[in-house]
Amino acid sequence: MDEDLVPEFSKKSKDLKNENKINYKGIDIIEFYKKEKIKKKSKFNKEDFYKRFLMLNNSIIISRPFDADYSIKQYKVSLFDLSKSMDFEEVFGINLGKKSKDVYQNNISFDKFTIGDIILATSPGFHIQGVIRHAALFDSRRYHGSVDDKCLLTAEPDQGVIYETIRFYQENFSEAWGLYVPKTSLEERIKAVDSVSQYLGKPYLWCAKKRVFDSWYCSMVPWAAYYMSAGLDLDYNGGYWVLPVDIFMCKDTAIFEYSG
Repeated sequence: MDEDLVPEFSKKSKDLKNENKINYKGIDIIEFYKKEKIKKKSKFNKEDFYKRFLMLNNSIIISRPFDADYSIKQYKVSLFDLSKSMDFEEVFGINLGKKSKDVYQNNISFDKFTIGDIILATSPGFHIQGVIRHAALFDSRRYHGSVDDKCLLTAEPDQGVIYETIRFYQENFSEAWGLYVPKTSLEERIKAVDSVSQYLGKPYLWCAKKRVFDSWYCSMVPWAAYYMSAGLDLDYNGGYWVLPVDIFMCKDTAIFEYSG
């Protein structure tokens, strides 16, 4: 155990080795560090997903290509061009493609998730949010083993900042990823969740500026959490908005779980 992350226990380090469970601000420390070791051994290579993201249906919009050599001409539409010609307050957060009756599901497991981890989820088609449709922040203190536990902090149209269930992510998206921020401590991850949970009930607005916390959208929640708690910018290209795919591509996040 890294005692520097939990300084109030440092004087009892000998006792810690003999304990099966030590609680720190609502977190089982032993379980947390066990899962951290597991996550390090089960990382996915992000690059394996990039090409498919950029080419999906030949109509992907992201802030800008991750690979500078990737031709912008291969984009059918850009977020910037779209916002110039449409009222983005009305369309942001809405699937602009043909409405489908298809039911999407995935089997993402939360066995490795610890406090402050991020879930990203998507389904096929053209989405104003970019290739990845949704994002949330995991609060393990609200998870008691049920898919109906409201433990995923996010923001939704007409609802604002809320906690959602795991079931919602498993039954509405064809793919889902679990990400964590390896460079952050347990304390920073607890602070990340606590920082944004104070904004529960704040309104949803997709065009909200990411450093102004009067209104929110889904991917702004995990981004703001680590910006407030650890001073990290999880937006890989530092744009005005932070899209879910920006968090995916950021060098400070790592994938430890995937279903799709």
